[in-house]
Amino acid sequence: MKKKLYSAKLILLSGLILLNSIALCGCWNYRDIEKSSLVSGFAIDKNKAGDKYMLTVEIIDYEMSGKEAKQSAKYIQSEGKTVFDAIRNVIDILGKRLYWAHASIVIISEEIAKEGIIPAIDLILRDAEIRSEMYILISTEKTAGEVLLQDPLVSQTSSDIIEYMLAEQKDVSKAPAVEVYKFLNDYESGGSAIPAIKLTEHMSKKTAEIAGTAIFKTDKLIGYLNTNESKCFLFVRNEIKRGLITLNENSINDTDNITLEIFKSKTKLKPSYADNKLTMNIDILTEVSIAEMSTSVDYSSEKNIGKLKKDAEEKIKASIEAVIKKVQLEYNSDIFDFGTIVKAYKPSVWRQIEQDWDESIFKGLEVAVNVRIKIRNCGFSSKPLYKNSRN
Repeated sequence: MKKKLYSAKLILLSGLILLNSIALCGCWNYRDIEKSSLVSGFAIDKNKAGDKYMLTVEIIDYEMSGKEAKQSAKYIQSEGKTVFDAIRNVIDILGKRLYWAHASIVIISEEIAKEGIIPAIDLILRDAEIRSEMYILISTEKTAGEVLLQDPLVSQTSSDIIEYMLAEQKDVSKAPAVEVYKFLNDYESGGSAIPAIKLTEHMSKKTAEIAGTAIFKTDKLIGYLNTNESKCFLFVRNEIKRGLITLNENSINDTDNITLEIFKSKTKLKPSYADNKLTMNIDILTEVSIAEMSTSVDYSSEKNIGKLKKDAEEKIKASIEAVIKKVQLEYNSDIFDFGTIVKAYKPSVWRQIEQDWDESIFKGLEVAVNVRIKIRNCGFSSKPLYKNSRN
């Protein structure tokens, strides 16, 4: 009897503890939706005088349409001596607190990026409510705010559209998709890269478009790679998932183009050291298929497919070598993270060269690139649709 009574008391006590926990969790970090505005993204500029930050905030506004809530975007701009000061000034304008947990992108102006980006994003690192997983971009336009204020072709917020562009870079490989925390990790190693964004006119509307890669030395913007160069950068960083490679197989006729679709790619970096000479070896294995061809060449034949494979390998190799050389000589910023690779594989060598890496070693580093292409499904799908095909 006593045992049953004890068990009943234990169950009752456990139930009370559970109910109390649920009640406490329900109140944890609670915000009245009427007193807050949800931020979907924001842009940071300098004002015209150049002495204050100009903040452009995109907030999500919900309106009831019948029984459904309709989502739309509204934009607020404010100035402040610091970004945090500008945020506080938004509250005076809006009459509501800003809720940052859903913010997905931050766009920084080129002006701020050239001066140094860290002061502008310092708040993101310190405020627990603002996620460091949000994407960061550099505007190539006069301001970052005008990119956020684009006129989208579809009924979505600008932030959602830009976030989707970056999330889908794995399919096009025209720029890196970089979160704030990832930028900071790369920044600490000396060189970093962020996607660039611009406005382009399409169907009489100015819409946002990824514009390649912004290159940084420490936290300062020093230059750009275009979208084709960015693809080479992603090859080296082993960040190519999918994408396209276009080849011209007939120098006489520029319309003889072949498009290869990348299905898989793997890059291995390994340094070698011999005779007091450091070399970074880059081995790339890429699997592709023929996605499109405007040529009369029959690529179902072993001879022609072998030539296509060789041409693709040579083009990728030459393009990657050119981009590496450009970054070394023009920007001298280790955005490829070669230094980290040397440190991991050759720690004793790294200790000898670490002090001179940023000043001279990286700039003169020997690089050996090896590219291997594997072409899928070289059967009927590789035959041309043109008659009188060339063998």
